[in-house]
Amino acid sequence: MKVTLDTVLYSNTSDRIILQSCMQNWFRNPKDLQFTDPRMSYPFDFRKWCSLSYKEKNTKTFVIKKDKWIIGYISLKTVPEKKQAHLFHLFVDKEYRQLGLARMLIDHVVKLSKDLHLNYITLNVTPKNERAIIIYKAAGFEENGITSSGSVKMKKLVDQ
Repeated sequence: MKVTLDTVLYSNTSDRIILQSCMQNWFRNPKDLQFTDPRMSYPFDFRKWCSLSYKEKNTKTFVIKKDKWIIGYISLKTVPEKKQAHLFHLFVDKEYRQLGLARMLIDHVVKLSKDLHLNYITLNVTPKNERAIIIYKAAGFEENGITSSGSVKMKKLVDQ
């Protein structure tokens, strides 16, 4: 299967239209939405999604496309002054799971973090999302606490 990895911008109208269409399709199941962002309520609201996570500087979103359609998604917020990054909103379309696409996205943000000379990457994951925890651990993330809302905190040191 031939896929491409691209950067998308919420400020770009055509990117935003495609993202909204994909996400409305992906998040028809409340469980998928809850696993991806526990702050989001069902039904999926694209404006709320954007306002919660995509107004801050230093946030980049990367997608995997097959035939110009987004099938995988991840975002990374960097905090250069602290030499850290935070990974969030990892999602792969159900039809394309277990093909290594999640790992491809994670590896991409890890490489970017290395290129930016960051020291570590953090993420939060719902404890019920056991599959994601397995993927993150396989990519070198380690559990390092629980958030106030009960999500598992994970951290990966970035090798320089």
